[in-house]
Amino acid sequence: MNNKFLTLWAVSLFLFASCKKDIVPTASSDTTPETINKVNVVNTDYSYLAAKGNVQLESQNLSANVTMRLKKNEMIWASVSKLGIEAIRLKITPDSVFMVNRLKQEYFAGSYALLQEKYKIDVNFKELQDMLVGNFVPGDPNKEKYMNMGPVQHVRQLRNNLQVDQYVDTTRYKLKRVEVRNLNNKDLMTMDYQEFDNVNGKPFPMALLLTIQQPEGNSAKTTVVAVKHKQVSVSETSLDFPFSVPSDYERK
Repeated sequence: MNNKFLTLWAVSLFLFASCKKDIVPTASSDTTPETINKVNVVNTDYSYLAAKGNVQLESQNLSANVTMRLKKNEMIWASVSKLGIEAIRLKITPDSVFMVNRLKQEYFAGSYALLQEKYKIDVNFKELQDMLVGNFVPGDPNKEKYMNMGPVQHVRQLRNNLQVDQYVDTTRYKLKRVEVRNLNNKDLMTMDYQEFDNVNGKPFPMALLLTIQQPEGNSAKTTVVAVKHKQVSVSETSLDFPFSVPSDYERK
């Protein structure tokens, strides 16, 4: 995972910015796990998801507010703001990526496949949306290694030069940790899903800690992103995904 690969993963999680649930009365909680590639897990299901929260980039002492909306399998939309002023708006579909940078008055528009090829990203749209909500991401069952570690189910996947390890606990049956390691340069990204609470009858991670370690090269560094939740809602009601580009913005 080169620097650009790591950056995209970090930006994806940054834009999600976690989201503490709106408390809604529920009659009961259905936490019965389903079996996916031999793994017993409770994934978050939704038609539409709306979230508001904040995120901190600890190494640079930066924070921002984020609003995000998802339409399952069709759309990821996000707006990043600081002090009430929008800085970035993003829209991702299974085949396209659009981003407006209002601070620099520029925009990007291209295909998702081009983004994958340019940055060597072995992550499709569905996998990206699953990572954003803390869902277990299955791979080719013939290329997965399953290991039981007491209260944790450990699944290892190999994708080209990447080793992906996912850890699912056997108490809530939720994904609790993901490790993505570049076997060539030893870069490592970890995502820890924390502070689970009940959202729509199922456990949902209310906090996230993302750590990126790049030990080799002249610019070895560690990046830490801490995410906290403020609001999240899951519903069947359609959401708006507004996106437009001012005519005087430069295309990148």
